[in-house]
Amino acid sequence: MADIAYSIKEISLADCLPIRQAYLWPSLTQEECITDGDKNATHFGVFVGDKLSGCASFHHLEGHKKRIRRVAVSPEYRGQGLGSALLKHAMEKLVTPDLTEIWLNARLPAQNFYRRLGFETMGETFFERDVQEIRMVKKYPVE
Repeated sequence: MADIAYSIKEISLADCLPIRQAYLWPSLTQEECITDGDKNATHFGVFVGDKLSGCASFHHLEGHKKRIRRVAVSPEYRGQGLGSALLKHAMEKLVTPDLTEIWLNARLPAQNFYRRLGFETMGETFFERDVQEIRMVKKYPVE
């Protein structure tokens, strides 16, 4: 990872929305970037100095599963380890003894990023809002 000073902390949904809109769905309004379950999710942000430079949302599902939604990192920091650090930190904070899996829908170009974090592809590709994605799962407990 590049030598970038950063911090990671829990943030609000309102903090996530400008990042989501700017880097994931620039043609949508911030309100349209809200997903089902966001209001009850745990949101994490990565800060470079005092600037929020990335975010990810973890939805708490029924049973013993969590879902990662809307991971976004500022283009100027992509490929420098901030996204990995953000997700690793969040997953460490959210692992419980009864957790069986964390899953997400990955944009196809991001598959290798998630594989490096222990996720495996499941099923066939599909489209969400004209973006091709594939489901990826990380099983727990990790052996």
